[in-house]
Amino acid sequence: MNRIEVVVADDHAVLRDGLRMAIHTQADLVVVGEAGTGPEAVDRVRETEPRVLCLDLSMPGWGSTTTIEKVREVSARTRVLVFTMHDDPAYARTALAAGADGFLLKTNPTAVLLNAIRTVAAGKSVIDPILRPALDEVPDHPLQGVAGLSRREREVLDLLVRGHTHQEIADRLFVSVKTVETYRARVREKTGLKTRADFVCYGVDAGLLATKDPSGTVKAAEGRLTPSDV
Repeated sequence: MNRIEVVVADDHAVLRDGLRMAIHTQADLVVVGEAGTGPEAVDRVRETEPRVLCLDLSMPGWGSTTTIEKVREVSARTRVLVFTMHDDPAYARTALAAGADGFLLKTNPTAVLLNAIRTVAAGKSVIDPILRPALDEVPDHPLQGVAGLSRREREVLDLLVRGHTHQEIADRLFVSVKTVETYRARVREKTGLKTRADFVCYGVDAGLLATKDPSGTVKAAEGRLTPSDV
């Protein structure tokens, strides 16, 4: 029997140990690597090319958005299943926009996670039932403000939605962190956006995640769903 190879990425060793033991009880699943940071997760995927990466959202190293995008670059066959405590639908939208194939909450029983791994390995998507209604909602108000943003303001908004920190945005756009904060303030003023969830939902609804980012990288995000540091 061909077993489904899994890389487990979580910054808590006790959780990695628990997931590894649970997966090893299954005849059709096998853990081929573990990681405690975003960069380590990408390295393990590059080395083993697993069928599934089980990824926690909040890990050291860099944002989960960057991790998901880099995994897509190093292994086309690897499917990404986000397994997290973050139950805000905005996190699911951003992770899926970055290219994740599934989003599952850690409140689920182990059996649900194991079946989710099998599902994404089979080429299907998995969305936690608790979050599905919110993700299926269609905004009942027209988007306003994007048309009034300058080119640089749109670039900053785009990168914020994709999950980049202020420092990362400053480095990409060759400006200071203070300048990034100024652009962010202008975006908030023009759009009325306040919270992280507001920014993420706005960017997804406006189609900002189905474009090239300011560095020229093509984002295959259409129909998918990135976290942000707004």
